This record gives sequence, structure tokens and C-alpha cells, in this order.
Amino acid sequence: MPDTPIDNVLTAVSEVFGHPVAPEDDFFSLGGDSITAVELSIRLEERLNVDVDVELIVNVPSLAALAAALTQPAPAALSTAEH
Repeated sequence: MPDTPIDNVLTAVSEVFGHPVAPEDDFFSLGGDSITAVELSIRLEERLNVDVDVELIVNVPSLAALAAALTQPAPAALSTAEH
């Protein structure tokens, strides 16, 4: 069974921060900063095969909202990666 968007986001965030996270967690309350936002963006791009704007990561209110945003075809925030 393929991972859902929220599964991919939670796994990537857990890898970046080194501990389990929950869908309702906020990036900054986990200790996020500009460096971890870039690292998370890269991990999500690798997992989902899309370009992930760092601004999206820092502007959503929760990890669940991030997963939802990544499933929406919003060109300003997300586009198909050319890898």
C-alpha cells in the first residue's frame, strides 16, 4: 500500500528532527528554522518527486496542512520536479 501524503510528510519531518511528530504539530514549535525548512523541502522533493517551496513549509499552520497543500496543484507552491 503506497504511503499517503501525510505519511510522507510525517516521515520526512521525523527524519529532519530526529523524533516522531504528529499531524497537528507546527514546524516552528518543533524547533524548525530556515535551515531545517530547506532540509525538509529537499526530503519532501525526494519522497514526492515534486518541487516544494520553502515558504510553503514555513507558512502552513500544521504538518497536516502541509500534506494537504502538497496534494493541491498550486503552481506557486508546488510544481512537478524535472529530475
